[in-house]
Amino acid sequence: MGRDEILRFLEAIDAELVDHAREGERLDLYLIGRSALIFRYGLNIGTKDVDIVHTHGSDLELKAAELFGKGTKNAERFGFYLELVPEGLPPIPGTYRHRSEPIPGRWHVLRPMQPDPHDLAVTKLRRFHARDRQDLEILCNEGLDAKTLNTAFESAFMWAEKEDPDKELAGRNLARVIGYLEGKTRTL
Repeated sequence: MGRDEILRFLEAIDAELVDHAREGERLDLYLIGRSALIFRYGLNIGTKDVDIVHTHGSDLELKAAELFGKGTKNAERFGFYLELVPEGLPPIPGTYRHRSEPIPGRWHVLRPMQPDPHDLAVTKLRRFHARDRQDLEILCNEGLDAKTLNTAFESAFMWAEKEDPDKELAGRNLARVIGYLEGKTRTL
């Protein structure tokens, strides 16, 4: 999958939602996950889904998932599906909306956005599976800044309890990523 396939997928969602949107209604759609990485850097790496931040409460967002989610005809047609990821699950920094950039296009209903690379990196720290580490290496090699990454991390966990196990785990993984950025390790 490449950038063009993701763009066609988003355009198809936009076209379908025209019939379901009220006059002037828009859907801000924030890409995260590997599809965001593919889109930002024009990479040609595999993914089975297009992850978006699920903000709860949008009928259009739910309609998009109903039409393009896992197991739908559209998912079969495109070879990947739309996945709603709860905002607090990765977690994502609280400032992600302000730091995201619009994806250019002739959009009718969608307003697709790509996150700042530092915010995207933070979403991969808690799970830290092999593909997450691979994605983090790509992000690091594309120019992540350790200080900005640390600030994004703190923003993502600002509501966490002092001894939150998810924050502790993600913090250890953040230290590994910063070590990689500083040249102390060659791999994550």
